[in-house]
Parts: sequence; structure tokens; C-alpha cells
Amino acid sequence: MNELQDSLKSLEQSCRRFRQQQFTFISALERTREHAHERTKPVSTLAQVQNYLDHHCHNTTDQGILTLFLDIVRDLSHTLQRLESMMTEDSPASYCLEACRTLLYHNNDLSHIRAKYPHDEVNHLSCNEARNYYGGVVSLIPVVLDLLQQGVTSSQRAQRRLAAEQGAEPARSSRAGPLSNTTATQAGSGAVKKGGCFPYNEAGPWDTTKPAWRPPGPINKH
Repeated sequence: MNELQDSLKSLEQSCRRFRQQQFTFISALERTREHAHERTKPVSTLAQVQNYLDHHCHNTTDQGILTLFLDIVRDLSHTLQRLESMMTEDSPASYCLEACRTLLYHNNDLSHIRAKYPHDEVNHLSCNEARNYYGGVVSLIPVVLDLLQQGVTSSQRAQRRLAAEQGAEPARSSRAGPLSNTTATQAGSGAVKKGGCFPYNEAGPWDTTKPAWRPPGPINKH
């Protein structure tokens, strides 16, 4: 889990570096979309970005920024696979992992997703760009990174809870032993009547240490 956290920290740094170059990324998409004669289509899938890089990218700046984007996506996918290998199907993180898997699928439609506060990627787009062309693709990385972090946090909480429960089990067992023996002794000796209402011993519900009751008056002696 520590190695996974280190990977997430490294990814956060890459994402910050990419976010600082978002204007370059949008410019590269503008040019490659024009070369592909797709100026009216939104950038809605990872496969589309890969196609622009492979077939419609004609300068090193555009190649560099599109490659950086796809490299980060690839690193997110590898981190997801590592996290999945550590999880069970009923893990509380399973929902986060399933969402990540869907978002990172090459042909998944990204046009509907939007990164929310505190992320500001969408805020740096014009209204037209955000609404029609790039809102989804610039939101992908921060949204997936958030989901992976939530998955790791959920997994850690579950592990701590399980460890606490396993640690408490021997303590409960050790306390239950003497209590159980005491109860058995009391039940066997008849010290407490069922219901706990009055003292109870083997002879019956009377105190036999007192002398038997006698009626008042003189006692005839023979």
C-alpha cells in the first residue's frame, strides 16, 4: 500500500505539470483536429487523442504535450491495475475502481464528465470550448486521480477496521472465559435464583442458618 501511495504522489506531480500546460494541450488539439478535418467534433475519447498523435501531429510541441497526456493516462491505468490486484470484489473501493475502469477505456465517451471544485481545468476554457469540445478530455485526469485516491483511502480504512476487530477478538475471548466460569459456578451452586430476586441455596429458597419458627406461649417440657 505504501508503494501505491508513492505512485499516487508521483502521479499528482505529473498532473500538476500537465495542468500548467493546458493551454498548450488545447492548442495542440485545435491544430490536430483541423488537420483531421474534425473541427466540428468534440474530443470525446482517448482513442481520438491517440489518432491525432499518430496521424495528424506535425510539430514536436504538439507531439510532446499529447504524449504527456497519454502517458499520464497510461500511468493511471497501471495504478488502477495494481489497486485492483489488492482488492476483493466486496471491497468498499470497488465502486471507485469500476468507475476508473470505465473512464479509462479507450472508446469511452468522455464528453459528459466535468471536474468539479477544487479543480479548475474547465474554468480555464471558454464557454464554447467547455460546453462543446474539451470539457470532458481536460476533466479526465483529475476525476480519475480523485477516484483512485478515494479507493486507496477506503481500502486503508477497511484494513484498519479489520485489524482493530481482529485485535479486539482475543480480548473479548479472555474476558468471556472468567465470566462464563463464574456464571456456571453460580448456576451450579444455586447461589442466585433465576431472575435474581432473592438468595437461593441448595436446600431451597429459605435461610437455614436461622432456628425454626415456634409459636408464642409456654413450652411444655416433659
